[in-house]
Amino acid sequence: MTQWSEINPRERPGGLQVAMRRQTRPGEYRYTFVHDELEIDDPALDTTGRFFASPRDYGFAIRGFDGGKTAWARDFANGTMLVVNAEAQSHVLSPKARARIVFIGEDGRILQDTGGTSRPAHVPELATVRLTLTATVDLNGLSQEAARAQLIRLVDRAVLAAQTGQGDGVRVMDHAFDSAAVVSGETPGSSETNFSQLLDL
Repeated sequence: MTQWSEINPRERPGGLQVAMRRQTRPGEYRYTFVHDELEIDDPALDTTGRFFASPRDYGFAIRGFDGGKTAWARDFANGTMLVVNAEAQSHVLSPKARARIVFIGEDGRILQDTGGTSRPAHVPELATVRLTLTATVDLNGLSQEAARAQLIRLVDRAVLAAQTGQGDGVRVMDHAFDSAAVVSGETPGSSETNFSQLLDL
């Protein structure tokens, strides 16, 4: 097992976020953290989990370790997460190979190392679902345009959360808003928002 001893140890500051231990399937766990209201378990991928990203975007920095190893590292209240290449030797990652995610507890024990985890290949079966949503809202002093924008943001956040969700249900791969319009209602002080939402599953 690869040992991780930092060349320049540092004091862990207070007020750090706690990394959460999540069960991804029976007997398999991953440490995750929240970034922009989304739960992240692979800092080498973007929030959709499909495209390569730099761990720097999630607050990671390059650190050196004994043996000439380097890693993207970020401290949490209950340990340190490292992101390295498949050989666990370097912070230099490739979009063509899955990064190795290591989580080290406060006592130095390795609590997670995805290098020893084999993931079965999954070929997605895609479908496109189009939804039309009509919502009557209380403007509460806002303009109709502001209400439309706020409602779109609420729906967008819910769909983005589904993109990283775990479980047996469907997983949203991509989505886009087809159109959005405000239709004046008959009741003063209220409006109806009609828009079609295109979900590419």
